[in-house]
Amino acid sequence: MIEPDKPSKKKDHIKFDEEEALRLQVKFDEEDRLAREKAQQVEEANIAWDDIQAKIDADYQLAERLQAQEQQELTIKEKSTLFVQLLEKRKKHFAAKIAEEKRNRPPIRAQ
Repeated sequence: MIEPDKPSKKKDHIKFDEEEALRLQVKFDEEDRLAREKAQQVEEANIAWDDIQAKIDADYQLAERLQAQEQQELTIKEKSTLFVQLLEKRKKHFAAKIAEEKRNRPPIRAQ
């Protein structure tokens, strides 16, 4: 007896469906793997960028501190220069005052 074509077609169709499901599963697994790799690359790039940004921020803060320190040192130098100039002016003033007092003092007479 000859078997009808229908069961054969049904078996072929089931086999085809199973193969197609397996092929789609492999395809989805590959796409999922690629998506995870891409997400990991993006995350690594973001981490790298965060590291770079942190270094830039640290450098900026260091530059600000150094600039503030230099300005403070300059201010100290300016203050010391002004102080020295003030001392010299006072020294000249008192020297002139003492000289003027000596000139205006009556001479000491010997007795």
